[in-house]
Amino acid sequence: MEAYKFETTIFENGMIQVPNFEKFKSKNVEVLLLFKTEIEQETKEKETEEFINKWFGYFPEIETDDIRYNAIIGKDK
Repeated sequence: MEAYKFETTIFENGMIQVPNFEKFKSKNVEVLLLFKTEIEQETKEKETEEFINKWFGYFPEIETDDIRYNAIIGKDK
């Protein structure tokens, strides 16, 4: 058995969006739902905030008028 883990939200209509679902088309799957607790979500948000605070000063400000920046994001003309 092969496993594929991802995080998503169940929509109001009960649908679940599966990332990169193309590779799973026409395959039989078994679905197991694990619900995150409030503590797990708060911990993840805290870890994200700590990471940003730790590494924020190491990255220079992005100059959006820069030719290289615009080429990377696809706004080059």
